[in-house]
Amino acid sequence: MEKISFALDIQDGWPPVATEHVWCEKSGSIYELQNAPFFIKGLALGDRFSAEPDEVNGCIFEFATIEVSGHSLVWIMEQEGLELEPYKVELINLGLGIEIFAQFKHYAIDVPESIDSDAVNVMMDMLQDLGFAMAFPVWRH
Repeated sequence: MEKISFALDIQDGWPPVATEHVWCEKSGSIYELQNAPFFIKGLALGDRFSAEPDEVNGCIFEFATIEVSGHSLVWIMEQEGLELEPYKVELINLGLGIEIFAQFKHYAIDVPESIDSDAVNVMMDMLQDLGFAMAFPVWRH
Protein backbone atom coordinates (compact mmCIF):
# COMPACT_ATOMS: atom_id res chain seq x y z
CA MET A 1 0.00 0.00 0.00
CA GLU A 2 1.26 3.47 -0.78
CA LYS A 3 0.15 7.01 -0.14
CA ILE A 4 -0.51 9.07 -3.27
CA SER A 5 -1.29 12.76 -3.66
CA PHE A 6 -4.10 14.40 -5.57
CA ALA A 7 -3.92 18.06 -6.56
CA LEU A 8 -7.22 19.77 -5.72
CA ASP A 9 -8.98 22.65 -7.47
CA ILE A 10 -9.66 25.37 -4.91
CA GLN A 11 -12.73 27.51 -5.60
CA ASP A 12 -13.91 30.22 -3.22
CA GLY A 13 -11.50 28.97 -0.55
CA TRP A 14 -12.70 25.36 -0.68
CA PRO A 15 -11.28 22.87 -0.16
CA PRO A 16 -9.04 24.35 2.53
CA VAL A 17 -6.03 22.36 1.28
CA ALA A 18 -4.38 22.16 -2.13
CA THR A 19 -3.48 18.47 -1.95
CA GLU A 20 -5.13 15.36 -0.53
CA HIS A 21 -3.12 12.26 0.30
CA VAL A 22 -4.89 8.90 0.13
CA TRP A 23 -3.90 5.28 0.56
CA CYS A 24 -3.97 3.06 -2.50
CA GLU A 25 -2.96 -0.40 -3.61
CA LYS A 26 -1.13 -0.15 -6.93
CA SER A 27 -0.86 -2.72 -9.69
CA GLY A 28 0.96 -1.34 -12.72
CA SER A 29 -0.74 1.94 -13.56
CA ILE A 30 -3.99 0.93 -11.82
CA TYR A 31 -4.73 2.14 -8.30
CA GLU A 32 -7.38 0.93 -5.85
CA LEU A 33 -8.49 3.49 -3.27
CA GLN A 34 -8.15 2.18 0.30
CA ASN A 35 -9.74 5.01 2.30
CA ALA A 36 -12.64 7.43 1.97
CA PRO A 37 -11.40 10.73 0.53
CA PHE A 38 -12.27 14.11 2.03
CA PHE A 39 -12.08 16.28 -1.09
CA ILE A 40 -11.59 14.10 -4.20
CA LYS A 41 -14.77 14.12 -6.23
CA GLY A 42 -15.75 11.00 -8.16
CA LEU A 43 -13.90 8.33 -6.16
CA ALA A 44 -15.12 6.15 -3.29
CA LEU A 45 -13.44 3.47 -1.21
CA GLY A 46 -12.48 0.45 -3.33
CA ASP A 47 -12.75 2.20 -6.69
CA ARG A 48 -10.07 1.33 -9.21
CA PHE A 49 -8.63 4.06 -11.39
CA SER A 50 -5.75 4.83 -13.71
CA ALA A 51 -3.59 7.89 -13.30
CA GLU A 52 -0.14 9.23 -14.05
CA PRO A 53 1.46 11.29 -11.29
CA ASP A 54 2.90 14.62 -12.45
CA GLU A 55 6.60 14.38 -13.21
CA VAL A 56 7.39 17.60 -11.35
CA ASN A 57 5.47 17.31 -8.06
CA GLY A 58 4.19 13.72 -8.08
CA CYS A 59 0.54 14.77 -7.70
CA ILE A 60 -2.31 13.29 -9.65
CA PHE A 61 -4.22 15.95 -11.55
CA GLU A 62 -6.50 13.68 -13.59
CA PHE A 63 -7.70 10.11 -13.27
CA ALA A 64 -9.95 7.70 -15.14
CA THR A 65 -12.19 5.33 -13.22
CA ILE A 66 -11.65 1.75 -14.36
CA GLU A 67 -14.03 -0.07 -12.00
CA VAL A 68 -16.44 1.26 -9.39
CA SER A 69 -16.65 -0.54 -6.06
CA GLY A 70 -20.31 0.03 -5.29
CA HIS A 71 -19.39 2.13 -2.25
CA SER A 72 -20.89 5.58 -1.83
CA LEU A 73 -19.30 8.60 -0.18
CA VAL A 74 -20.88 11.30 1.98
CA TRP A 75 -19.14 14.39 3.26
CA ILE A 76 -20.43 15.92 6.48
CA MET A 77 -19.23 19.16 8.02
CA GLU A 78 -20.08 20.26 11.51
CA GLN A 79 -21.70 23.66 11.77
CA GLU A 80 -21.71 26.18 14.61
CA GLY A 81 -23.24 24.49 17.64
CA LEU A 82 -23.46 21.05 15.98
CA GLU A 83 -21.16 18.09 16.62
CA LEU A 84 -21.31 14.74 14.87
CA GLU A 85 -19.87 12.87 17.89
CA PRO A 86 -23.30 12.01 19.43
CA TYR A 87 -24.35 10.37 16.14
CA LYS A 88 -21.17 8.41 15.40
CA VAL A 89 -22.35 5.25 17.18
CA GLU A 90 -25.53 5.24 15.07
CA LEU A 91 -23.49 5.70 11.89
CA ILE A 92 -21.13 2.88 12.85
CA ASN A 93 -24.06 0.61 13.79
CA LEU A 94 -25.43 1.12 10.28
CA GLY A 95 -22.11 -0.28 8.98
CA LEU A 96 -20.68 3.03 7.78
CA GLY A 97 -17.00 3.90 7.94
CA ILE A 98 -16.03 7.30 9.37
CA GLU A 99 -12.89 9.32 8.78
CA ILE A 100 -12.38 12.77 10.30
CA PHE A 101 -10.32 15.76 9.26
CA ALA A 102 -10.55 17.28 12.74
CA GLN A 103 -8.91 20.61 11.89
CA PHE A 104 -11.83 21.45 9.60
CA LYS A 105 -14.58 19.46 11.40
CA HIS A 106 -15.04 17.58 8.15
CA TYR A 107 -16.03 13.90 7.90
CA ALA A 108 -15.75 11.42 5.06
CA ILE A 109 -18.38 8.71 5.45
CA ASP A 110 -17.96 5.44 3.57
CA VAL A 111 -21.22 3.72 2.65
CA PRO A 112 -20.48 0.09 1.70
CA GLU A 113 -22.36 -1.52 -1.16
CA SER A 114 -24.17 -4.05 1.06
CA ILE A 115 -25.63 -1.44 3.43
CA ASP A 116 -29.35 -0.91 4.14
CA SER A 117 -29.71 2.20 1.97
CA ASP A 118 -33.15 3.05 3.39
CA ALA A 119 -31.73 3.26 6.92
CA VAL A 120 -28.78 5.31 5.66
CA ASN A 121 -31.12 7.70 3.85
CA VAL A 122 -33.17 8.20 7.02
CA MET A 123 -30.01 8.94 9.01
CA MET A 124 -28.64 11.36 6.39
CA ASP A 125 -32.00 13.17 6.16
CA MET A 126 -32.04 13.55 9.94
CA LEU A 127 -28.50 14.98 10.00
CA GLN A 128 -29.38 17.42 7.21
CA ASP A 129 -32.53 18.47 9.04
CA LEU A 130 -30.43 19.15 12.14
CA GLY A 131 -28.30 21.55 10.11
CA PHE A 132 -25.14 19.62 9.23
CA ALA A 133 -23.61 20.66 5.91
CA MET A 134 -23.60 17.62 3.63
CA ALA A 135 -22.51 16.61 0.17
CA PHE A 136 -22.90 13.34 -1.71
CA PRO A 137 -19.94 13.35 -4.12
CA VAL A 138 -20.39 9.66 -4.97
CA TRP A 139 -23.83 8.12 -4.45
CA ARG A 140 -24.41 4.62 -5.82
CA HIS A 141 -27.27 3.42 -3.62
